[in-house]
Amino acid sequence: MKLKIAIIYTLSLSIFIIGCQQLNNQMKTGPDEPVSVSVDDVNPDESVYAGAVFIGDAKDQFGTDEYALNSATITDDTLNISVSYGGGCEEHQLTLVVSEAFLESFPVQLPVSIAHDANNDTCEAYLTENYRFDLTPIKTMYQNAYRQEAGTIVLRLKDAPEGNLIYEFTM
Repeated sequence: MKLKIAIIYTLSLSIFIIGCQQLNNQMKTGPDEPVSVSVDDVNPDESVYAGAVFIGDAKDQFGTDEYALNSATITDDTLNISVSYGGGCEEHQLTLVVSEAFLESFPVQLPVSIAHDANNDTCEAYLTENYRFDLTPIKTMYQNAYRQEAGTIVLRLKDAPEGNLIYEFTM
């Protein structure tokens, strides 16, 4: 009887250990292993942050911290971006830095970039956040420069995965 209990105990322990090893292997995701997220995985109630817009030569006054630009789209007068960066302990600010001068072409082009200030955040979580930028200051700049209410501007957003963005507006 003791032999039968010992065999059952050993067999149960072996199955438990093998199961734990398999579970541990499934849960491993290190920094070098890709993790994918689809649009279906995003919570619609997720926070969206408002970013500031600065027109002019900002130099480095709004930060030079690293980030990854995941996506960028324009809806009406709003630039929507998704960015990822390291941190998690401090509040991060993103600023849309806009050139003061249009590049003359048809349609006109405008260099823009994102400045990221991590506020010396030393935490190592990898965050993905959504930001919105109000493009009406760019529209106003165009309307004043070209004396037209409606227009099209090619926004040359540095590192945009989709390439240049088309900003069209009417009265």
